[in-house]
Amino acid sequence: MEVPEGATYARCRYCSAESFVDLSGALLHQVIRIAVPRARVPGLVKARAREAGWADAVVAALTLTYEPVWEIESPDGRRLCISARPGPEGRFTLVRMPGGERAFVEPDAPRSAGEWLEPELAPESLAEVAARATGRPIAIKTVRLIHHPIYTGKVRVAGKTLEFRLDALSGEVDVDWPVETTYRRRNLAWLITAAMVAAATFLPLPLAALAVVLLAGLTARALQRPITAPRAQRS
Repeated sequence: MEVPEGATYARCRYCSAESFVDLSGALLHQVIRIAVPRARVPGLVKARAREAGWADAVVAALTLTYEPVWEIESPDGRRLCISARPGPEGRFTLVRMPGGERAFVEPDAPRSAGEWLEPELAPESLAEVAARATGRPIAIKTVRLIHHPIYTGKVRVAGKTLEFRLDALSGEVDVDWPVETTYRRRNLAWLITAAMVAAATFLPLPLAALAVVLLAGLTARALQRPITAPRAQRS
């Protein structure tokens, strides 16, 4: 018998008998269906790289990973999501509730392609973690383990290899892009100015005048476009 999400009654498709759905104390496993196909990932990553100012990005590796998230529901219908794996600081924190279309999955059923990460936070500790994160006790009626599909991989840009994450539902890309710290046109202008001063000082007057005119033309051409500021680090 398949039970739709949020249903109060479920109907048997063989005998049409209806049953009341009581999920009190239940532990459900659900997987979110992928909305961004694998073939679109390189294009999305390259598009974000161009927005950050890097047009030569190349996706070098790509893996589909299902990250576990605990979703708890209180008797009053309020829901909270807690990461089932610790973050960078080693803590289990509240996370944004994932959207997308969900499907029930059996815990011991064969898994589809991709790496399915196991939760490191036990369901017995959810009440304590939720209370610590919200600052008040949380009554738990239903617990769901949501498997959230995430693409992870590596992208080469500016001679560096960076790691990225791409949400398979929204297409959002998370990556630390290199910061452009050089101001090439400004530095070139200073260099040409110094050359003009040196030419006027050490060359004979006719040659100095010609050199100054040529260097002034190069300076004007170099400063036609505005100076590039440092790029944002994340996108």
